[in-house]
Amino acid sequence: MHFISSRAKVQGFLEGENVVLGASAIGKGSLIGRNVTIGYPARKALQSFSYSRDFNVEKLDKISRGAKIGGSCILRSGTIVYEDVSIGDHVETGHNVLIREGSVVGSKTRIGTSAQLDGTVRIGRNVSIQSNVYLPHLTIIQDDVFLAPNVVITNDPYPPSQRCVGVVVGKGAVIGASSCIVARVKIGEGAVVSAGAVVTKDVPPHKVVIGAPARLHETREEFDKKRTQWQKGRK
Repeated sequence: MHFISSRAKVQGFLEGENVVLGASAIGKGSLIGRNVTIGYPARKALQSFSYSRDFNVEKLDKISRGAKIGGSCILRSGTIVYEDVSIGDHVETGHNVLIREGSVVGSKTRIGTSAQLDGTVRIGRNVSIQSNVYLPHLTIIQDDVFLAPNVVITNDPYPPSQRCVGVVVGKGAVIGASSCIVARVKIGEGAVVSAGAVVTKDVPPHKVVIGAPARLHETREEFDKKRTQWQKGRK
């Protein structure tokens, strides 16, 4: 199905079949892959919607407020962007990415295949989100953060309590593969969380934590020195 709302402003390129709902805007030079949906209505809008046998995409269009996609973006096939989402310039998504209503994604950020921004999530500039990362409602990721594959962040300390508290990941932090960060935790600027760690307490700036539960291991300076040696081929 190919549907472009009469209220949408599309300056980019649409590849194949897509659905663009509401007053969505797609910036100049952006490429929207096949089977991408932009401006999908939020839950409240759908709950107030009256369904009938003649239901069609035009009716969804009427209740969507649309989304904003910046210039020179690449949204690969299967990406779904809900209404009230704002995406900056030069953002890329992998395939089958989900970005829920109210989320903000800063410019030059990359979101890997099958990653989910599952609620109102704030992503800074130049963030690297690898495949299968899960970011729930109220998560804040600041500029220049690296999230390795399969990172999971939570937002409910005592599930299911229905009282969500977000996680904050500070500027320049590195979060290792398959690590888990529990609700309320703050990851300090420049901190490093090792692969497979379970972070239950705040991580100070420029510190490295490992293990489950995570514990202090070394400084970011020591970590960067090891990384430099590794890149030069030294053990």
